[in-house]
Amino acid sequence: MIVGLTGGIGTGKSTVCGIFKHLGVPIINADAISHNILETNKSVFQAVIHKFGPQFLTPQHTIDRAKLRNKVFVIPADRLWLESLVHPLIEQEIIRQAKAITYPYCVAEIPLLIEAKMQNVVDRILTIDCGEEMQLKRALQRNIHNEAEIRAIIAAQISRAKRLAVSNDIIENTGDMPNLIKQIEDLHQLYLSLAS
Repeated sequence: MIVGLTGGIGTGKSTVCGIFKHLGVPIINADAISHNILETNKSVFQAVIHKFGPQFLTPQHTIDRAKLRNKVFVIPADRLWLESLVHPLIEQEIIRQAKAITYPYCVAEIPLLIEAKMQNVVDRILTIDCGEEMQLKRALQRNIHNEAEIRAIIAAQISRAKRLAVSNDIIENTGDMPNLIKQIEDLHQLYLSLAS
């Protein structure tokens, strides 16, 4: 069974995955797959550089992911182009990795699960949720983006209401760690029983 874990920026997806992992659950990370595709898939690499130009290369001759991310979040047409190139490959790799897992279920962390229309890849959708101000506060603590960039990312992602509407399960991540762990342990038991 594949549980697709999603949620907006700063909702705590990595923290939740870490707790599932601690419980022995295998984790598949869509972002890691995406990074790997950009680094190792020659046709994707060439298509990206052909479209955006050599200024999107690092001095090590790899794609500058931060620069690319900032560009595609500002220009929706560029984001859609990149997603149409990379998402089918991410989907294939998630399926490939899941097939190799012997544990009763796995968690696939897919931040853009709904936006990328990958619902067909997973058996259940688990959304990590919190209020927008908490998202902003957490995302700022990571020191990767400024406030304007984070607000742009939140605006580019599917609305919280739409995400929650298609979810089978929801974890409210309000910053209370014992409560978060309890929610995850309860879902872990549910998933084990569903998978059997």
